[in-house]
Amino acid sequence: MTTELHQTQVHLEGLLEVLGKNLYSSPAVAIRELVQNAHDACIRRRLEAGFNAEMKITLRPRQDRHELVIEDNGSGLTHDEIVQFLATVGSGYTRVLRNQTQSEEMIGYFGLGFLSAYVVAAKVEVWTCSYQTPELAWHFVSSGGKRYTLEPAEPRGVGTTVKLGLTAEYADLCSGNVIRGLLQKYCCLLPIPIHLDDQSEPVNNLLIPWRVNEELTPFHRRRALIAFANLFEERFEPLCTIEIPENNLKVRGLLWIQDGAGFATSDYRNVSVFVRNMHITHEGRDLLPLWAGFAGCVLESEALTPTASREDLIQDSAYFQVKALLADTLVVGLKRIAQSEPENWRRIIKRHNQALMGACIADDSLFELLKHELRVPTNYGDLTVNQILKRSAQTLYVRTDDRNNYEEVLFKARAIPVVSGFMFAAASFSQKVADSLNLPIHYIGLNQKISDLFPVQDCSEPALERMRTLFCVAGEGLIASAFEPPYIPLLIMEDKEVKLKERLEQEDADRRIGTAALMLAKMHTQTVKAGERRKVIVNLENPIVQHLIKGSDPEGDTRIAHLMRSFMLTQCCHPSDDDIDFSVEIQKFMVGLQAITLGA
Repeated sequence: MTTELHQTQVHLEGLLEVLGKNLYSSPAVAIRELVQNAHDACIRRRLEAGFNAEMKITLRPRQDRHELVIEDNGSGLTHDEIVQFLATVGSGYTRVLRNQTQSEEMIGYFGLGFLSAYVVAAKVEVWTCSYQTPELAWHFVSSGGKRYTLEPAEPRGVGTTVKLGLTAEYADLCSGNVIRGLLQKYCCLLPIPIHLDDQSEPVNNLLIPWRVNEELTPFHRRRALIAFANLFEERFEPLCTIEIPENNLKVRGLLWIQDGAGFATSDYRNVSVFVRNMHITHEGRDLLPLWAGFAGCVLESEALTPTASREDLIQDSAYFQVKALLADTLVVGLKRIAQSEPENWRRIIKRHNQALMGACIADDSLFELLKHELRVPTNYGDLTVNQILKRSAQTLYVRTDDRNNYEEVLFKARAIPVVSGFMFAAASFSQKVADSLNLPIHYIGLNQKISDLFPVQDCSEPALERMRTLFCVAGEGLIASAFEPPYIPLLIMEDKEVKLKERLEQEDADRRIGTAALMLAKMHTQTVKAGERRKVIVNLENPIVQHLIKGSDPEGDTRIAHLMRSFMLTQCCHPSDDDIDFSVEIQKFMVGLQAITLGA
């Protein structure tokens, strides 16, 4: 059998369709690509021809004609260069020149950018004159990019003019306001001035802080940094800034802390990336640590590699090195702010306390900086770790659910703060604090049995029956115990095991949890006594309880017992308990109090 060797064929029409219409996420990218080509032509003329006069790029929207014109006084193209580079997909002179000169000033690489013109324009015309043949000019015309005409043109100055005959779908690209907005987004860092029509002020006339040569006072530098950050922060005002220091990756830029937060999400990372002065993406949030949901960043780097569409970044080794650099810069910057900008530091803590707790869990150096400054949610409000430890005998107590229960009553009675571990990052932060400071930490209500917490005391059957009559209702069990503090007469708490048994029996649990787990749960709850949804734990150390057990005044004792029960129900139980009407219990308490006070 003869082996055949064939040349791979390219279906040009299909390739142009894919590259032109599917390579870029937005047709507006065509403006960026054409300005990029003009920029590279200007750099080429300076490098090859030694042209040191002022370079200039001008865009002229012609709304009445549905046209957009892009002009530059760059290198221009010869006849052969038009054929080899402009009219050949994937062939770009910029890559050739970069390899020859090792210059990183030029932006283009893939030779695909000119294709974007065919996405927005029904007709593309180019007039160009090369510095190499200044006596010759050429006129290139193409509709759709599959075919083109090329002919000599009237003599003109060195440079290139591109005219887009925009389709009706993209007619807004001939609006001056639209073009200005796109230029400010994509081209604000380009060193070559970009003008709109004949306006004297360049659109990209920005004060870029890390490029400022003259010395600025600290005040004016802070103002410049905040003003620059404001251009890129989409949601909040920048509170303060952190400059990226000199580094081997040649990354320049700044980070900022946002002066605000939202409710929909805690992640408001905002990162704009420029590669070789051209905007690549404003969605580079993954370059910042996941915990930095309160930070923004704008950076430029030659180390990062854009994708072919130049709208995203290749996640290569340089990408992760830049990511590590930004994380370190953010932590070091926060330390500096804490030391030298106390007013801003207080605002940061106030705005982003909860997010910073999560950040501390992920970053040890940040944790060391913040562990004594952040406020942890407790039953006494937000407190610092030192405030908590001062009131809790150097022990951390954390509760794992948000229900009012006996634990909160006991700890409040002793004025001991309990961390609300069910809130974001609070439990993990507390655990990390305990590990760091070698402190005891107790998780309240986690795998704790009532009998372990409140040992049963020996009582006669008449005394037990008396307490049931005074303090219990149907569906409640009694535990006669003794606990501190003695001035708490009783506690009423939900029996979690009974609650589990009821849920397994009443709900269609087989559809919600696995069969094996369900069988184990049912085996466990088979030993649980049914019908006692709550336990009433009577404190035998309480003098009023002892008085009521003796029963010297049946009517008065019952009234006092019911008063105590109603009050403790409102303290220990959760409003969602379906068999407790809190308004009724409060009324009972007030009626009983009134009866005792007024003798009714």
